[in-house]
Amino acid sequence: MKITVVVPCYNSMKYLKECISSVLSQDYDNYDIWAYDNESTDGTYEYLLELEKEHSKLKVFQLPNIYPNGYGEAQEHVAENLKSDYVTFVGSDDIIDSSYVSKCIKIISHDPENIKCIQSGIIGIQNGVEVMRQAHSYKDLQEFKRKCIHQSPINTPTVVWHKSLLRYIRVHEAHDNAKITCIGAGDYDTYCHMADQGIFIYPVPAYLGYRYRWHDDQATWKVHKNKKDVDYDKIIQKYWKKKWTL
Repeated sequence: MKITVVVPCYNSMKYLKECISSVLSQDYDNYDIWAYDNESTDGTYEYLLELEKEHSKLKVFQLPNIYPNGYGEAQEHVAENLKSDYVTFVGSDDIIDSSYVSKCIKIISHDPENIKCIQSGIIGIQNGVEVMRQAHSYKDLQEFKRKCIHQSPINTPTVVWHKSLLRYIRVHEAHDNAKITCIGAGDYDTYCHMADQGIFIYPVPAYLGYRYRWHDDQATWKVHKNKKDVDYDKIIQKYWKKKWTL
C-alpha cells in the first residue's frame, strides 16, 4: 500500500528542518511526501524547493493562504489529486519516528477492507521534553458519538485516511457549521459528520511514533484565543447532540 505524507507549511523554518528530516527517514519504502507552502515570508518555500532537488520522494506545492490556523488548502488539493492508497498529515513543527509510517500500515494491513481510517496515541513535547501523552479509546460508533458531544476524541495529527474518505475532509462546509471552516476547528466537525455517515475511525491506543510539539506560536493557541469571542467547539457539540438526540 502506498501512502502520502503531507506536510502543510506556513513560516515554518524554525522547526521545518527537523520535521522534514524525520519524514524522510521512514523505514517504509512505498511512500512519498507532499509539502505545501502557504505564502511564507521566512524562506520556507525556498528551502523546500532546494530539498525537492535532493529527494525524489518530495514534491513541493505553493498555495494561497486562505484558511487561517488550519491547513484546508492542502486538504482540498490532496482530496482532488491524491493517487496513493492512504494519506496522513504531519504538522511542520512536529516529528515522527522512523517507524511511524510502517506501524500505521501494519495495523491497516490486518484488515484493509474494513480499516479505512485510524488514529493513534500521541506524545506532546516542549523544548525537547515530553510533557504529555494522550490516547483515545471507544468501542463503537455510538460510544464515539457520546464522546463527541463533550470533546473531540481524536488526535487529529495521527489520523490516517484511505483515499475513498477524502470527500469528507471539507464536508463541514456543506451544513450549518460552515463558518467554522475559517478558524481551524473544522476537523472536529468532520469527524462527527463521518460518524453520522457510519464511518468508524479505528482508535489505536498505543503510541506509534507521532510527537506533537507545544510552543507559543502554534496555531492551536490562536484557535483557543478565538474562543473568547465564539466557542466553536460548543457550536459543534450543540449541533450534533441535537441531530443525534443524545
